[in-house]
Amino acid sequence: MVGEFDLGSIAATVQDLIESIPTAISGTRLLEIANRQVAFVESFTGASIGSKGIVLKYQGALVDLTCAEVLSLMNTIGADVNSISLGDFSESKGGETNLMVASKNFEERGMKKLNTIGSKISVYKAFG
Repeated sequence: MVGEFDLGSIAATVQDLIESIPTAISGTRLLEIANRQVAFVESFTGASIGSKGIVLKYQGALVDLTCAEVLSLMNTIGADVNSISLGDFSESKGGETNLMVASKNFEERGMKKLNTIGSKISVYKAFG
């Protein structure tokens, strides 16, 4: 994760880390997910990251947070079936799916990396 890193690099790394990303999430959608994570990290840190030339210190957090979002979306669209329904019949295995456990792990890793970078601090003075 060094050198010229952009949204496409994030997407490619996520595809290397997560097997069988559905077509509903891959391609342009994956780039959009990565872009939303860039916006989140920019808001969190107060830094201007952009979509090209992403510096090393943000790369790990962006990959982890994008993985977390992709896994969460895969769970939402049913890529890891935890319950089924057919007409009036439905059955649930209960508990968390593997995708959601992995998603939470990636999110925790990404947030830890962001916390080491630091966040934007705003101080306001109240009138009165």
